[in-house]
Amino acid sequence: MADKKFFGAAQEFKVKLNESINAGKEPLAIILELAKLFGEISGEDSYYENTREQIVAVYGLAFKDKFVLEDELAAVKARLEKICAAYENPDFTEEEHIRIGYALENHKKEIARLESLKNS
Repeated sequence: MADKKFFGAAQEFKVKLNESINAGKEPLAIILELAKLFGEISGEDSYYENTREQIVAVYGLAFKDKFVLEDELAAVKARLEKICAAYENPDFTEEEHIRIGYALENHKKEIARLESLKNS
């Protein structure tokens, strides 16, 4: 017989899985949603991010899965927006602006790389 303390978590997983399938979501999107839910339920905050990094490495970079590459591209673009805003902030020192500028350029290069992979 199943342990009662895990019943609620199992029910939540089953509901989320069925909702995602019925909504026609991409299989990798479903996996990421379940990884996020698992991390929240288990108290492992890094579980989602670790799973996402593994999916990006294998399915995005190695298999060039369009969904994964688009998701990663969106995440890098969102970070770039924040970096651009920080770069424009006059409160930072010259040295900090240099470091922020370095991050800015690296994010632009990463966006170009991901777009190239997505289009190949």
